[in-house]
Amino acid sequence: MTEPGAGARVHGTPGQSVRSEGIRAYGAAAAARGSFIEQVTARALEHWLARRPDCAGLHLFHDLGGFRNVAGHGLRPVSLGSTNIDHVVLSGARWLLVDAKGTGAGTLTLDTLGRGVLIQADGTERPEPWLDSTRTRAGAGVLVRLTGLRGWPVWVVPDATKHDPEVLKARAFGPGGAICTISDVYSGELDKVLDVPQPPADPDAVAALARYLSAAPASAAEGPG
Repeated sequence: MTEPGAGARVHGTPGQSVRSEGIRAYGAAAAARGSFIEQVTARALEHWLARRPDCAGLHLFHDLGGFRNVAGHGLRPVSLGSTNIDHVVLSGARWLLVDAKGTGAGTLTLDTLGRGVLIQADGTERPEPWLDSTRTRAGAGVLVRLTGLRGWPVWVVPDATKHDPEVLKARAFGPGGAICTISDVYSGELDKVLDVPQPPADPDAVAALARYLSAAPASAAEGPG
């Protein structure tokens, strides 16, 4: 964790679970891409938060997982299986759930059937199944249970990936959310979804999230109570 006064408090190692487990699940090349985009996104988030006047009260978590039977704040337990959360920004009023996506050059949009695709430079369409998924919605439910706060999902893509307005009609964006590039994060675009200033994060909420860091011992990742 970073020391006080050095910007937002940072917890965890970006891309750790992808590096350690992703080769078996996705193959070496995909795991390397996933780990790389998570690390690049992490640096952008840390740079953005360090420039904010309220940074000392903000916490940034990288690579959270092991969400099994997570309950809290009067809500029924939920589990995410093997799904990890790439990054979480936490204040005393809300959170941002940040999902880093290593999409390629092209434009994200929907095809004629309403499915998410990337239109590449040669005009071909590549499926982008994450746009059709509600997985991030489930992750948001976990954060509500752990912190008692509401928040906003954000998808971060490489600068070479553009998107048109149609993409916001994808299933992933059903309950809301924002999409931006790495450069957008560096330039402070996320201030629009995390207003300045934010109150400091509650220590109990920080501790609840820290239990799910991928680097935490297995016994600490079983969930509260």
